[in-house]
Order: sequence, then structure tokens, then C-alpha cells
Amino acid sequence: MSESGRQRGCTVGIAGFGTVGQAVARILSTDIHPDLRLTHVCNRNIARKKADWVASDVVWTESFDDLVDSPVDVVVELIGGLSPARDWIERALVAGKSVVTANKQVIAQAGSRLMAQAGQHARHLLFEAAVAGGIPIVRALRDGVCGDRLYRIQGVLNGTCNYILTEMEREQLSFAEALADAQRLGYAEADPTADVDGIDAQAKLAILIAVGLGRTVRVEEIPLRSISPIASIDFLYAKRLGCVIRQVAGAELMPDTGGIRAAVHPALVPEMSALGRVGGSQNIVVVDGEFGGETAFSGFGSAGESPIPYSESYRSARVGGALSRPGRCRDRRDRAGQRTDRAGLARHAPRGCRRRARQRSARGASERGTTRVAPTAQRYDELDRLRGQPDGHVRPIRM
Repeated sequence: MSESGRQRGCTVGIAGFGTVGQAVARILSTDIHPDLRLTHVCNRNIARKKADWVASDVVWTESFDDLVDSPVDVVVELIGGLSPARDWIERALVAGKSVVTANKQVIAQAGSRLMAQAGQHARHLLFEAAVAGGIPIVRALRDGVCGDRLYRIQGVLNGTCNYILTEMEREQLSFAEALADAQRLGYAEADPTADVDGIDAQAKLAILIAVGLGRTVRVEEIPLRSISPIASIDFLYAKRLGCVIRQVAGAELMPDTGGIRAAVHPALVPEMSALGRVGGSQNIVVVDGEFGGETAFSGFGSAGESPIPYSESYRSARVGGALSRPGRCRDRRDRAGQRTDRAGLARHAPRGCRRRARQRSARGASERGTTRVAPTAQRYDELDRLRGQPDGHVRPIRM
């Protein structure tokens, strides 16, 4: 690289100067990534948003056209939502800019098309922070386990829900009390619908299916079940069964039909399993491969003190180091019909939980003088009819 190229480095423009955008700008304003240089910030009402800690030579604008027409190498999209974010990403790629985004909805809905555009224009589209916050799961699936043939992905993908459920379990709180606590601490939004109803995890799961399993699914076809009906008494029953309750997002290839089944729902998982041990606002992704078996990736998600700004700045640094390599994507589509399963929480208990329930039920009356456990065991007896479900795994829904 020439001396002028070294001085210039990789120039970055940020679209969206909210909480995450400001955090990214702060990181780019330090010497953590010396080859990255923030040159443009695009946001509404820049007179109100302008920050004196941003370098004086940074260009502030309210027009995305100015960002597209500028000589920046990388556009970091942080406005969120489907519109106009999707259009902005497309325009940036067509204009020859690489794009870094944490927009899970855009990537889940239009990721294949956008990746194809990135390849056509020899640019990068990186979206690591769209799933599981600071866990580099997208790169791990593309590079770390690419030599394996994955057939199952499941995880705890929403830090807000995980915080609520683990607080309900630990403090014996109601759902409303745990939610209020999460909102007070900044883990939950004022309107938590996207988190507690599974919409957030739904989009993340669609991305993981595309990256890890090589299939493209319609986001809206992944069935959802909210965690809001969960009551504190459920955790007492789960404890007796050696299980905990988590919002689990899972997908599995169906070799007999060539389809895929997936769902986001509250589920009972063994207390000492990988999914059961993750607590608070942490996330975890567990993948199963034909050769490598089970591999888990864990860390903090996007709730509370988010690692997303770090992740975004790191992806920008990756782009800066390899601007000449075009993006790639796999686009193998599955359009099989959806089958809905309306069973309750107990339907997803793993076999280990069911076995312990029957054992405790058998000795319940003689050892404890009570039959309180028996009704729970009877609920799980019907699970014997489910076949082909490995220990510790939820049974997702066929799409």
C-alpha cells in the first residue's frame, strides 16, 4: 500500500447516530482500530445530535445521498427496521460501498438478495452483530465448523427473555415483576412484544438457518410461542424434574423429507445442559454436526450493556483489511408447507426430564407422603409417543 493509502486508511460512514451509533463512533474515535477513520455521520436533526467529542473533520449530514456520494469505503447501517434500511443498504452496495449492519430484520427478510448484490459489486456485507450480540457466531458457522455437515441449530438468542426467565426462577417473581425489573435495568424495551413473543429470536433463527444449514426460509413461517404465560409455579415443577425453562430457538434438517422444522418457544431443558446453564442476559448457540458432534458458542447478547458496538467496529476493521474480496452466500431454498404444533410447554420436555418425573412419581407417596408430583409425571407420560428426539433437545416444528 502506498504512503497516501496508509494515511487514508479505511474510511467509515455511520447511518444512524442513536445509542448504538454513538457507541460505535466512540470506538472509532479511539486508537483501537488505527486503520479505520470515521469521516461521515448521517442522522436526522444533526444540530441536536452533534457531539463535540467527534473529530472536527467529520462530515455531518441529514441526507443519505450525501453518504452514498461520498468516498467512504464502509457504511455502517444502524437505523434499524425494514424501511428505509433495506433500500439504504442496497444503494450503498450498488454505489460500491461495503456495508456492516446489525439489522436482523433486513438480513432475515432480504439477506440472500443483498449478499448477491454484494458479490456482484465485489463488496462485503457483514452482519455478525445481527445475531447473538458479541458472539461471533456467523463467522464461526462459516469458518469454524465449515468442515462439518450441520443438521441442527438451537439456542437462547434473546437476552431480554433469558434475563426475565432466570429472574423468575431465582427470585420466584411473576412474569410482570420480572419484566418490570428488566425494563428498569434497561434490558427490556418499553414495548417488549418483539422480545417476549419471540419475534426478535425468530429473525435471528432465520439468519442462522441460512448461514449454518444452508437453507432460506420465510421468517413469518417460523412458529412462535410467547413466554408471557409462564408462571412462577412452572419453575418449581421444572426444578423437580431437574430442568429449567428457557426461550429456545431451534431448527433441524429433516433427512427423510428434505425439509426443515423450526420454532421459537419456551421449553424445558435439562438444568445441566448447555442451554440450561446460560443465565441472565447471556446468549448461547449450540450446533450439532455429523462429524464434530455438539459445539456451543456463548456470550452476551444485545440486552443491557450491548457488545454490538464492539462487534460493529470489528466487522468494519475486517472489511478494511479485505476490501477486494466480494461477499458470498448460499441460497438453497426450502418452501415446504408449515405444520403447526399447539401443544403446551410440557410437550417439549427432553427424555431425561420425563424419566426423572416417572421415577419421582413412583416413590412420591411412600417417601414424601404426598402425590403432588404425580400430576406432573402424568403430563409427561404422553411424551413417550414422541420419537426421534435426542436428550436435551427441543422438538421444533416442521415448516
